[in-house]
Amino acid sequence: MKNQCSLSPARLIRRWLGNEDGAITVEFVIIFPLLLALLVLIVFVSMLISTASDVQQVAHELARQSVSRLSRSAPPADVCKAMASDQAMIDQLLRQSVLLKSKDLKIQPCPTSPDAQGFVTVTVTYNFAGSFVQALGRNFGVDLGILTRVSTTKL
Repeated sequence: MKNQCSLSPARLIRRWLGNEDGAITVEFVIIFPLLLALLVLIVFVSMLISTASDVQQVAHELARQSVSRLSRSAPPADVCKAMASDQAMIDQLLRQSVLLKSKDLKIQPCPTSPDAQGFVTVTVTYNFAGSFVQALGRNFGVDLGILTRVSTTKL
């Protein structure tokens, strides 16, 4: 048997380059952080899309609610302001969403609704400040502030 010391340097280098012990570990160490970052990015985009969809749904439902409020015998002067003060209705709408919080949702006043053509426009803003979605966004260099959605319906 030959001793490793008697092998030529070229043969030792070829033997070392041909050794694949630990190759899978090295590949895992390189690929795992990339896969983890991709997974977190997918979660972030999913939560952002879900939040935007939920805010749009709230705006749409409030626009629908405004029609019933304006068709009453004594409609409010500002239907959006009246709906914003109806916390029970807002809480019921927000129960359908996992991500929205009542304190971050704001219904903008609409004193000119309905307009001359009979359209009622409801604007809803959602503040991402302090939310998990905003924290994830900062990791990707995205600074989320306020999301605004508008819904219009005709009387």
